Amino acid sequence: MSRHILRDQQPAIVRIKILTVLPVTQTVILAAGRGSRLESAGVDVPKPLMTVGGIPLVAHALLHARASGCDEAIIVVGHQAARVRTAVEALMPPLRVRFVENADAAAPNGVSLLAAEPLARPLFFLQMVDHLFGDVALPRLVTSPLAANEAGRVLVDRAPRDLDLDDATRVRRANDRVTAIGKGIEPWDAIDAGCFVLTAAVFDALRHAPASEPRTVSSGMRHLVARGALGAIEVEDTEWVDVDTPADLALAESLIQRMLKLQNAGS
Repeated sequence: MSRHILRDQQPAIVRIKILTVLPVTQTVILAAGRGSRLESAGVDVPKPLMTVGGIPLVAHALLHARASGCDEAIIVVGHQAARVRTAVEALMPPLRVRFVENADAAAPNGVSLLAAEPLARPLFFLQMVDHLFGDVALPRLVTSPLAANEAGRVLVDRAPRDLDLDDATRVRRANDRVTAIGKGIEPWDAIDAGCFVLTAAVFDALRHAPASEPRTVSSGMRHLVARGALGAIEVEDTEWVDVDTPADLALAESLIQRMLKLQNAGS
């Protein structure tokens, strides 16, 4: 793998130019987990370093952030943290990267998000390292200003494909606001696509999440939902994959190859 793989590389796919009105220049990428379901395939590679289209998942996330206007990424590492950090630094990313370590890789992902608080800007994107998109999607979150009582927005998909809906995070909406979010909610009308734009209010929301439930990102979002403070934005026709299993990895590879063929056909 070339040390210059990202420094001189553009995102694989940028088909749609999206006019944004909120300048978001920082992303937080959660990359601390083990990826145990991918480990079951017998591959001793941390999930952030699993490759799709020849580059690691974390590289896809970084390119997505750079194409969305970010000049800095905060990567929260945990499982095999030193290995992930070394690999990312070798990629020579096209934006500044700072690392935060979550010492307990098995902790819920909200703990990883809280670990990023000291470095977070007042407004930032949040990405899951294992969510791969067929086009740049983060700018969809900032095509209009946040309302006075809006602490953040989540990207949602009302027509998801090839997802394990029993494991997916479901969303129920009323107009442009989320009224419920979680894996077991009924009824639901969209799936959380794993991308957010957030203000610092999310950190207080995570701290005030009920002690009776794991401190996941969704638990913090539910606290925002209770205040009517979480917006929802449609991913529309952008395809994406939540890479949790070997089958998901194959779907992600297929997605990238299809999108590259479309791009090459149009060039």
